[in-house]
Amino acid sequence: MRSSPAPSAGRSASPTRSTVSSPGRSISTALMAAEPTRWGIGGPPGARAAARRHRCGSAFRGARALRDLALFVCPARSGLGAQPPRAPRGSGIRRPHRPHHVRRALALALSLGCVGTGSPPASAAAADDPRRPQAQRLIAEGRCAAALVLLAELVRDRPRDPEPLVWSARCENDAGRHAAADESLRRALALAPDDGDARLELAIALYHQERYDEASAELERADAHIAEERAEIALYRGLLLLVRADAEAAGDAAAWLEHARVLDAAQVEPVASYYAGVGWSHAADAARARVALARVVREWPDTPWARQAERLLDDLGAPARRFWGSLRAGVEYDDNAVLLGQGTPLPSEISSERDVRGVWQASAGMELLRTERWAAGASVSWTGSAYREIDAFDTQFPGVATWLDRRLDDRTTLRLALDTGYAWVDYERFLWTYRASVSAIRQWGGIGSSELFTRFWRDDFYRTSDDVPDGPGATGAACGGSPLGFCGPPGLDEADARNRDGNGFAIGVVHAAALPVAWPWGAIELRGGYQFDRLAARGSEYSYQAHSLAAGLRAGLPVGFALDVSGSFAWRPYRHPTTFPDPPLFFDTQYGLSDDDRDETTGQVDVVLERPLTAWLTASARWRYERNRSNADVFDYERNVVGGYLTATFGH
Repeated sequence: MRSSPAPSAGRSASPTRSTVSSPGRSISTALMAAEPTRWGIGGPPGARAAARRHRCGSAFRGARALRDLALFVCPARSGLGAQPPRAPRGSGIRRPHRPHHVRRALALALSLGCVGTGSPPASAAAADDPRRPQAQRLIAEGRCAAALVLLAELVRDRPRDPEPLVWSARCENDAGRHAAADESLRRALALAPDDGDARLELAIALYHQERYDEASAELERADAHIAEERAEIALYRGLLLLVRADAEAAGDAAAWLEHARVLDAAQVEPVASYYAGVGWSHAADAARARVALARVVREWPDTPWARQAERLLDDLGAPARRFWGSLRAGVEYDDNAVLLGQGTPLPSEISSERDVRGVWQASAGMELLRTERWAAGASVSWTGSAYREIDAFDTQFPGVATWLDRRLDDRTTLRLALDTGYAWVDYERFLWTYRASVSAIRQWGGIGSSELFTRFWRDDFYRTSDDVPDGPGATGAACGGSPLGFCGPPGLDEADARNRDGNGFAIGVVHAAALPVAWPWGAIELRGGYQFDRLAARGSEYSYQAHSLAAGLRAGLPVGFALDVSGSFAWRPYRHPTTFPDPPLFFDTQYGLSDDDRDETTGQVDVVLERPLTAWLTASARWRYERNRSNADVFDYERNVVGGYLTATFGH
C-alpha cells in the first residue's frame, strides 16, 4: 500500500500496476460533464507527489483531452465510470453525459495503441476474433449498448477470457448499473485474480454502490497489482476518505486529490481540484481550499464545476489566517549539567555536576500571507530552565522568526527564513544570535521528501573568559602567588583567544520518507541527513569546521503510544590547538598547552516515548545520551538526561 501524499511539514494519512487491453478512458472526460456537488466546506496533511509514466510513451504529451484533442493524453486505462464520484444523497448531483468529442478522443486513443496488457493474454484464436476490435470501437464511440451485445457473445463463446467481462463491466459502470458491473468483475477475477485493472473497476463499482469499506479494501488490492502509480487510485482514495466527514480525514482526502492532479491532471481535472477544495475547507484550511477552487475557476471557465467552485469561494469569505501554538513544561535530571570534562575539577562553588531542572517552552505562530504561489508567516518563542542547585545556569531565551515561501510547482517550494534570539543566563545577558537560511523543499512521491538548505548565522556573546595571569615561562614552574591558584603561558591573552563571537555557515540536506511496510499502529517514518558547517570565531579557540550525520525513526505503538528514536554523529576538527590546560593543571603551577589542533567527535542518541492524553494535550518521556570526545580534557565529557513533559497545542 502506498503511503499518504506526507508532509512538507504536515501529517500523513501520515506527502510515499497491470493493464487490460481495452478502450482507455480519461477521468476528466468521464467526469467533467457532471454537476459538482456542494459538500460543504476542509488541514493539511503532507502532500506526497510522485512521478507517473504513461505506457504510451511519446505517442502523446501534454494537454487536457477536452481542451485539445490533438494533444490528447494517453489515458492508460482510467477504470472510472462515466459519472462523477457519488455525493451524499440529496446533493443534487447530475449524471454526466458523455459528449461527442470525448468519444472521438477515445477512438483516437485506441487508434494510437494506448492499451495495456494486464489480464492473462487471450488465446491466439480469441485475439483474432473480429468481434473484439469491433466491441472496442463501439465502446470508444460511446455506443456501449451495441458493444454489450458483442461482449455477451464473446463471454458466451470465450468463457475463459476475462477481458470481455471487464469491458462489459466498464459499460455497466458507465450506465450506472454498478451491481451488474460488480457481478461481471467478480467472474473476471475468478479467472484472473491478479488483474489489477479489474480490481480497480470493482472498487469503483463498490464506491458507487456506497459500499465504502469494501471499495477501500478492493482499491488497496488493485494498487498492489498495478505496477505504475495511477492518478485514478489516488483520486478514489481521496474520495473514499472524504465520505468519512471528519476534519482529519478531509485533510488527508484533499492531499490525495491534489496528488492525483500531480500524477495526471489530464485524467482527473477538474474533479480532483474541486473536491480537494471541498476537503481543505472541511479540514478548516481555507487558504488551500481557495487555491484549489480558484484553479477550477481559472482553468475550467464556463463549466458547472467552475460555477460551483465560485459559490464555495463566496462561502469561504475573507481569508482566515492560520495560527498555531504550543506550551511545553517538564522536569529533567541531568547527570552532567555543567558539562564537566574528564579529569577536570569542579569549581569550588558547585557541589556536584548533577542537578534537576524545570524546563519550559512556549511558542506561537501565524500565517500572514497565502496565495497559490506565495506564503509567509512569523512566530515567537520563549525557552527557559530553572535549576534546583546550580541556579547560576538558569536560562531565559526568547526568539522571533519569520519566513517566506515561494511555490515553484506542485512538488517544489523555496523558503527564506530569518530568526533571532537573545539569551540571559543567571539573569545576566549572555548571547544574541541571528540567522538567515534559504532552502529548497522537494516532494519525491513514494520515496518521500527532501530539503536542501544553506544557512548563515552570527553569534555575539556578552560574557567572555578572563585573562589568566602569565606564568614564569616554564610548564610546571611555580606561579609565585597567583590569585587564581594557577597561571598560564606568558604572552597568551586567554580573553581574546577564547572569544566566541563569530560568523557561521552551513549547508546540508535532510530527507524523510515512510517505510513501505504494513504496520498495525500507523506509518513508520524514517529520516536522515548530512550537514557541513564552519564557524569563524574571533578567538582561536572556537573556530572549526564540522561534518555531521543524523538519522531517526518514528513509529506508532499499541494503546496510542508513539516512539521516536534518533541519533547523530559529528566530527569537528578545530583550526588551532586549545588554549585550555593540557595536561591538567596543578595548584600554583604554570599549566602547559598541547601542540595538536583541537579535534572532537560528538555522538548523541535521543529516545522519546509519547502518548496523547486529549486532542490537545500530550505526555512524553525522554532519554538523551551525549558523548563528546576531545583531545582537550576540558571538552571531553559524557552526559545523560532523563525527563518527563506535558505539551499542549492549539490552533491549526
